[in-house]
Amino acid sequence: MKWITSVIIFVFTLSLVAKTTMSYRERKKQLDGKITLVLDIKEQLKLEPEIGKTSIEAIRTQVEETYRAGNRVEIEKTLSIAEGDLLVTQRKLCFPMEESANGLYQKAMGQWILLEGEDKTGAKPLEWDTKEKIQRYLVMAKSEKDHAKEYFLSGNYQLSLHTYKRSLVYSLMSLRSQKVEIPEEYQTADSVWVQPIWMGLHKQKQNTIQEN
Repeated sequence: MKWITSVIIFVFTLSLVAKTTMSYRERKKQLDGKITLVLDIKEQLKLEPEIGKTSIEAIRTQVEETYRAGNRVEIEKTLSIAEGDLLVTQRKLCFPMEESANGLYQKAMGQWILLEGEDKTGAKPLEWDTKEKIQRYLVMAKSEKDHAKEYFLSGNYQLSLHTYKRSLVYSLMSLRSQKVEIPEEYQTADSVWVQPIWMGLHKQKQNTIQEN
């Protein structure tokens, strides 16, 4: 446990050094983006209980209130505290995200193995382009979750979370391509993250067909 704490402190110290040349406006903009990602993941995947020692909503509220007050010293102090709290929250969130990415990938892969077996026996023939899409999404889902683990080990928790989210999206795209029911715990994430992409792809395909 001590070495984990040391790593977090070391990473946070490096980030503070990098931020000495960054204006507090730029720091707030970066912080806002990180908070938005954490809140998005929590909302769509219903991750509870609270994953950090300070709720992410409380962090955002404190930063906004201090920023509006306009006292530069207080703003920079609040940003430094918020960045530290957020780093701890991001790290804790990576664990359930890794579990989710692994579980959903295994679910999609298992369904594909069954579907591929039915295709080979002729029980449920698949078109070539459908098989190609399913396999491509599965490859991308695995690649993203593997990269997310690497980012986590390097201490880049923001990129790790973002990449785990992409892995989930690709696994959901694979399940949609297989015409398999989305697991209940991922239906909200599917409607928010995947539905717009899915509709865009099908609209593009429809436009291409009409043009031809």
